[in-house]
Amino acid sequence: MEKKTKSQISLICFAVGFILLLIQDLKGLSTINLGFAWPWAIMYYLGLLLMLIGYYLRA
Repeated sequence: MEKKTKSQISLICFAVGFILLLIQDLKGLSTINLGFAWPWAIMYYLGLLLMLIGYYLRA
């Protein structure tokens, strides 16, 4: 993979993982209705996995 492509994929994976973890944190606020009902554990672990992939690809 080219270095530029690898860094873009890394950034995208990290950002998506961070957003999934942020949504997981926001579920505790009762005033925010996210409009969907994903299984929260899957979102959390998928977010962690994407962040790890993004971190691994950055090198």
